[in-house]
Amino acid sequence: MSGERSLFERIDRAGEERERTRRVQTDQMLESVMMHLQKMLNVRQGNVPALPAYGLPDFNDLASRFPNAINELQRAIKTSIEQYEPRLKRVRIRHVPDEENPLNLRFEITAQLVAGEDKAPIWFETSLNTAGRVSIRG
Repeated sequence: MSGERSLFERIDRAGEERERTRRVQTDQMLESVMMHLQKMLNVRQGNVPALPAYGLPDFNDLASRFPNAINELQRAIKTSIEQYEPRLKRVRIRHVPDEENPLNLRFEITAQLVAGEDKAPIWFETSLNTAGRVSIRG
């Protein structure tokens, strides 16, 4: 099993020379996880008919419930990652207040990146802007 890249990434790169090693390249896997999280956290729940719970709740629905919405969004991020990103274990989400722009919600994600027998601690920071767009860096 090639755990470092998603199925679509493997299909897209099918013509490239393959490495026949069992050792997973953590950098490739980390990049793949970040790309998947970026996509997943920018999808609103209900927009993927086959997976109605995939993504995050609509930010506009949460806005009227501030500041309680922060905890709801934090739980939604954690649940989405645990449910739809199996390469991450022991996921923790922490709200990081943005003093300069309080309307920009930031969350710190820490987890274990699991690659076969190998486990590596990882850290990401997400930023949700007022338009509901999530960006990730790590």
